[in-house]
Amino acid sequence: MLVAGLNMKEIVNFKAQLAKEFSMKDLGPAKKILGMRINREKLLKISQVEYVEKVLKRFNMSDAKPVNIPLGGHFKL
Repeated sequence: MLVAGLNMKEIVNFKAQLAKEFSMKDLGPAKKILGMRINREKLLKISQVEYVEKVLKRFNMSDAKPVNIPLGGHFKL
């Protein structure tokens, strides 16, 4: 399970409550989840580059040409 939040004290308390009910091990800060790399420099960022490259390789599309597809107007960047 991945636990994330803004308040480290609340995260620690939450994990302590879970540990009372379940057998668990704290593996420390996550570096990767579901094939996505987690970066914690200034902000928390999740990158899917490695996952996309793995999928392209699996379907023999590593050499495919990239195409720009504009986002719909309802997406805010």
